[in-house]
Amino acid sequence: MRTTMYRFKCRITKRCCRTNFPLRSKFAAERGVRPHQTFRGTMDANTLFLKTLEDIESRLSQSDPYEILLIAGLLRKLFLDDHPLVDQVNRTYRVKLEFEVTASTNKPDEGDKNSLWSVQDGLDPETAMPGKKRLLLSRDQFFQTVVAMVFGPSFTVRDVIQFEANVAGAVHAGAPKTEKEKALDTVGKSVGIGGYAPTLRQLLAIARVSLKALVPLRAAINAA
Repeated sequence: MRTTMYRFKCRITKRCCRTNFPLRSKFAAERGVRPHQTFRGTMDANTLFLKTLEDIESRLSQSDPYEILLIAGLLRKLFLDDHPLVDQVNRTYRVKLEFEVTASTNKPDEGDKNSLWSVQDGLDPETAMPGKKRLLLSRDQFFQTVVAMVFGPSFTVRDVIQFEANVAGAVHAGAPKTEKEKALDTVGKSVGIGGYAPTLRQLLAIARVSLKALVPLRAAINAA
């Protein structure tokens, strides 16, 4: 019987192990080991960042609402978690991030209780109506950009991501608690845009703008 050095994480003991004795097939199967298998440790931040961008790109081409919904969790991981992945990666490269959006021109007055408005594809200059003014925003400005108004309250890019991630189910599936969450939940159950709830569909333009803003950082990592 051939003897091979194995490194593996045992399913039974939950410990990382190494052995140079022959592993019979039944023993190996019980412990999750294949011949010539190499143990792989935790993924580094750069790889996780690049894989996250690839994941978002893949989901942007999908029509399944579930696939689109999970974009919210990926955006939250990149930008809004307590230790955003973008910040972890960019400590090394110090790339200035700029988010290009279209200036809204038909937004209702703040507090207008008779209007339901959502910018949708108009956020992204590449999908907005031609001739619209373009703005370059900092990260904070982008996430504070108002993208919807629901019979009074206004909702920012951050609000949309957090709602889809923490209430709609991208990360946590929970009941709406605040008045703003309840307003988005009600609209999502009664209004559709292109076959999707307004905030779900809004994720598409938010993701496209975010990916383009991250192009320089992505390039810096790939060139390193």
